[in-house]
Amino acid sequence: MADSPAMIRKVVAASNNDPDNWEVVASDETVDRYGDVIRADGWELDHYRANPIVLFGHSSFEPIGTNHARVEGKRLLSTIKLAKAGTSPQIDFYRSLIEQRILRATSVGFMPTKGVVPILDKDKRITGFEYVGQELLELSVVSVPANPAALALAKSMNLQPEKVLPRAFDEGASAFINRRRCELELLRLRAGATANR
Repeated sequence: MADSPAMIRKVVAASNNDPDNWEVVASDETVDRYGDVIRADGWELDHYRANPIVLFGHSSFEPIGTNHARVEGKRLLSTIKLAKAGTSPQIDFYRSLIEQRILRATSVGFMPTKGVVPILDKDKRITGFEYVGQELLELSVVSVPANPAALALAKSMNLQPEKVLPRAFDEGASAFINRRRCELELLRLRAGATANR
């Protein structure tokens, strides 16, 4: 994975519902659904700040606003400003869903810039990765959060994540999850082969 950088996406929940000044925790150091941790002091934001576009669902064909991203403590914080009401029917649709607190999650798309550190369980199996250097490529508003804190929020709304998540992930997210499973299995096999030499 570290040899061939690819964009990675991670999702957390947002904190308010003002589409003109939407404050979100774009990333924190919580272990996510994939077993990964993103270290806040590893964020590289200079290139992103030159074009701080906000997308919907990681689609470069659906720009919906701009963003002011910054690191504070152990979190990547963002202030999103959606395009003005009346810009397009799609923008009005997303603004309404945010105001109603139906959409309230964001996802960072990033590329590792430093070596990725495997996270091991007590049996020395890789359960995820620790990202210690990463460039923010994009920020998206999304439907379903992957961060455990965001899943707890879904439970507080009497939603059952095990029923919501499978329907909510699009083909891209499913492909990402399958790729991650293959990468973890390959690393486990490599580790086993090395140990048996």
